[in-house]
This record gives sequence, C-alpha cells and structure tokens, in this order.
Amino acid sequence: MKKYLDRSFLKNPLFDYLKWLVIKTIYQLRYWGRHLRINYKCSVRNSKFGKNNWLGPYSEIANCTIGDFTYCGSYCLIQNADIGKFSSIGPNVKIAPGKHPTTSHISTHPSTFNNQTNFVKNFVTENTYKNFENVSIGNDVWIGANCVIVDGVCIGDGAIIAANSVVNKTIGAYDIVGGVPAKFIKKRFTDSEISALLTLKWWDKDEHWIQEHISKFWSVGEFIDNFGS
Repeated sequence: MKKYLDRSFLKNPLFDYLKWLVIKTIYQLRYWGRHLRINYKCSVRNSKFGKNNWLGPYSEIANCTIGDFTYCGSYCLIQNADIGKFSSIGPNVKIAPGKHPTTSHISTHPSTFNNQTNFVKNFVTENTYKNFENVSIGNDVWIGANCVIVDGVCIGDGAIIAANSVVNKTIGAYDIVGGVPAKFIKKRFTDSEISALLTLKWWDKDEHWIQEHISKFWSVGEFIDNFGS
C-alpha cells in the first residue's frame, strides 16, 4: 500500500527551496575555497568537483566527477559521468539519461526488467538489466545546447559537439561532430597540432601558468611554437 501513495501531494515550493538550500550549503561548504557555485534549484547527489565549477539553475548532477573550471548550463541532466577540466556544457544537455534493452528482453518497459522505486508497480523483485553506463568526457570539450550523450560513450579531449546532437558512439580528440546521430564533420586542427596539444595537456597546468601565457592561447600556431618542444 505504501508504494501506491502519491507523494506528489506532499510537494510544495517551500520544501523544494529548503532542499536545494541544504544541498547547496553542504556542497559549497565541503568545497570551500575551491569556488563551487550551485545555482538556484540545482540538485547535486554523490558527486565530486575540482575547483571553479559552475552549475546552472534547475540542473541535476548525480554520480559524477567533474574537473576544474568545467561548468554546465541550466536544465541539464548529468549522471554517471567522469568529466575532465575546462569543459563547457550548454543548457538542456542530457548525459547518460539511461538505457533500455533492445534485443535481449522482449519489452523495453522498465517495470518488466528492473525493480525501480519510481514506478507504481513492477513485475520483478530484482534488477535483470543494467540500465546505465558511465560516460567519459575529456578536457576542453564543448557540448552545445540540447545535446544527448548516450550511456557508455567516450568523448576525447578538445572535441566539439554541435547543438541538438545525439552522440551514441565514441568521439575522437579534437573532432567536431553534429547531427542525429552525431557524425564527424571535421578536425579542429591538423594532426600534428592535435598531437602537440595532447602532449602538452595545457589543462593540467596551474592557474598561474595559464594566466601568464594566456595571450598565447589565442593562436594555436603561436601556442605550439612557444611550448611544443
């Protein structure tokens, strides 16, 4: 009987605000001095951060590790993901939203293969299908607005995902992809430039080094000429 109770009757704006305030306070105190910013009504659960992270309003972050300076826009759903440093995630991006069996089970409905608490009724008492896989996203990745990154995908350093794309397979370093499903468009730089950047790993430099050399960031040729050796 308890499972059939409609708990939405107990929801109210004040409770939601207080829940967000508690989460924000706990995480920002935990990362005090590392400048974690959790914006209004952003939910965070079981996640780790670097420093100088910014999480947009109404986003949900769960079971993630997020590197320095990486941020996300509003209304994102990001779960079961390891994300590198200096990555930019636009608004309304969905990362690892979950998956359903397509060939092993006869039904794609979760009530027939997983005992999930968010359903009113399930037909099983144990989980028979793993409906999520971790996503790996590199450093300096830009994911445009409204993208979906399917469970289990790996995205290499420096990649760009065009807005409104669905990524269902591995994306190489410094690839630009787009579409539904996302397809290769072009490389950001030449192969030799990409090799140099992957060797240099500028994102692992300290903030002082980046600040000192920031003007070199504005030309890939100048950057590699100065630091590529």
